[in-house]
Amino acid sequence: MLIEQIDNLSRIAGTFSNFARMPEASFVRVDVAAKIYSVFRLFMNNNEHVTMHYEGAEQNVFVYADPEQLVQVFNNLIKNALQAIPEEREGEISIRLTEEAKEVTITVSDNGAGIDAEIQDKLFIPNFTTKSTGMGLGLAIAKNIIEISGGSITFSTAINEGTTFTVRLPKSE
Repeated sequence: MLIEQIDNLSRIAGTFSNFARMPEASFVRVDVAAKIYSVFRLFMNNNEHVTMHYEGAEQNVFVYADPEQLVQVFNNLIKNALQAIPEEREGEISIRLTEEAKEVTITVSDNGAGIDAEIQDKLFIPNFTTKSTGMGLGLAIAKNIIEISGGSITFSTAINEGTTFTVRLPKSE
């Protein structure tokens, strides 16, 4: 049991170490529509009995960012949305991509439990989690990735109605 706990603490320390030195981003012109649509398709046939919708372009919308890191952000947002839906509720997740002249906006909305007011200001803090599993690093890492790409990530929420995360990134021609 002691060895198991030491291994667990070692894994936690390693995770924090990785967070502290995120891999150097490899910025390229990336088709963000193709990336988010690909992640949507991956999660579309989930085992959670959650209906998923996608609205927006499926390709040819470009930003300047690290493609793998963008996929990591989208995976995290959709996974969190799935986990936010109570078991007794028919889940629904909507992903929307819109583009303006200089900006691309991606929203991930769920009809989950919502986020309590007391914890809303802690969501992007490393090591904060409301779950029994996980390290509490997903949203902190997502925020870091989006901000180093010149964008922003915000959310709006309503208790028992759901949450919407909004990612805004500068458009690349």
